[in-house]
Amino acid sequence: MKKVITSIILMVFSFMAFAQNNSKNNINVNGAYEYSISPEYSSKMIVSLNNVYYDAQTMNIEEVKNRYIENLAKAGIKKDQLKEMPLYYALIGYEKEGTVYEFKTKSIEEMEKFLNVKAIGVTRSDTNLEAQLSDEQMAEYAKLAFEDAKVKATAIAQKIGRKIGEAIYINDTNPQKIAESMYYGNSEQKKMYYLSVSFELL
Repeated sequence: MKKVITSIILMVFSFMAFAQNNSKNNINVNGAYEYSISPEYSSKMIVSLNNVYYDAQTMNIEEVKNRYIENLAKAGIKKDQLKEMPLYYALIGYEKEGTVYEFKTKSIEEMEKFLNVKAIGVTRSDTNLEAQLSDEQMAEYAKLAFEDAKVKATAIAQKIGRKIGEAIYINDTNPQKIAESMYYGNSEQKKMYYLSVSFELL
């Protein structure tokens, strides 16, 4: 039993010594590359009698919906550009009648028009942007971020009188699908692609 414990302890110390020695012979840096996206914007509007406070006794849900559709039309947004989502409304749990309309567009100006349309009984649920990177884009952006990391590692190594060798570790955690809330006005079409790279230090 003592021999087994001693063997385990020696293995642990050997691994720690290897890790410490190995860390002295590599350099870890982060590379980055800025790229552009062409996102699709989406927003959901809750149309509900729950949100009608002054004419609640005289208005019905069809009147609320029709007034909202009319106001959208005045802003240049057609009804067939909307997707009605009754299940989404049911899941919200309001006790009065209502529905949810979703609007999608690739034009930020058109989204601004949609968001600026007001009507009785209508409140905004959420507004998001989405974009999908292709495999080719992911590979290209990773390559450019890697090149940035290599430049940084080379500069650092030169400052301490060393050189870099091969890349021994690359960590890429960038998502292929980008989905972000625009709640705080975020409509940025520029994103950063980050890569963590370890190089041999010669």
